[in-house]
Amino acid sequence: MAAFNTRGSLGRIELRAVALGALIVVLGLSLSAIAQNQPAAKRLEQVYQSDIRPLLKRYCHECHAGDDAEAEIDFGAFEKLSDARRQPKVWQSVRRMLDSQQMPPKEEKTQPTDAERTKLRKWVRSFLAAEAKAHAGDPGPVVLRRLSNAEYTYSVRDLTGVRSLDPTREFPIDGAAGEGFTNTGGALSMSPSLVRKYLDAGKGIARHAVLLPEGIRFSPHVTRRDRTDASLGEIRTLYRHYTVAGNQDGRIPLGSYIAATLEERDALTAGKKTIDVVARQRGLSPKYLGTLWRMFTAKGKPSL
Repeated sequence: MAAFNTRGSLGRIELRAVALGALIVVLGLSLSAIAQNQPAAKRLEQVYQSDIRPLLKRYCHECHAGDDAEAEIDFGAFEKLSDARRQPKVWQSVRRMLDSQQMPPKEEKTQPTDAERTKLRKWVRSFLAAEAKAHAGDPGPVVLRRLSNAEYTYSVRDLTGVRSLDPTREFPIDGAAGEGFTNTGGALSMSPSLVRKYLDAGKGIARHAVLLPEGIRFSPHVTRRDRTDASLGEIRTLYRHYTVAGNQDGRIPLGSYIAATLEERDALTAGKKTIDVVARQRGLSPKYLGTLWRMFTAKGKPSL
């Protein structure tokens, strides 16, 4: 036992060493990636301060700076590259305007030279590419969303098997987000009153639960009388296929069963047909026909 414990201890030590080594490798790769990105960010910052910001002051600040900045684009707020990184959508708009040569407007007397315009476009593209790389795989803020009314209703129906359930009939209508969808997480708010409605809906669903010896099932009905009537209706429907047509007391057509055992006796004895096949061909109950056949053919016992 001592030797076993020793080997177990050594194994745990080896596993810890491997895990520590893997962690060091991951940290090393992360630090390496950060180190590789630092020079690129530093170059972007240097070019922004030395070349790009003066161009923005010269050609853009007249309309896009201060409290009255047009299109809500204030280049005066971007004193550092870190300020620009907080609003990448602004620079996406800048890129589109530069590519389409809409900015600066053609009616402006002061226009950048082709070299200046090329330098500005090149820097904006490099900046956006660096931002995309830095945030690759980042989905942005993920909201904690709830099921929409339709999703909740269909889920309850699938789980319970009761298609008549409508737990969200008292819920407020789901609002559509800007995209027009009613299942967008940002638009699916949760208020205290809605929480109470969820609790009430849960109580209503629980009323349909039926406790059984082997578990639980759900019924479309909520009262014991209605459940009993529904179960009796299912039994009557089942037996109606095998009873005398039009008879309300469930009388079995015994003559049809005896005739089947007599007419198919040779085929059944020779194994050419089975009870199930004969019952299906004649519209009889396989279980009851099999009971009669075993009673008629039982060896060592008097036969009817």
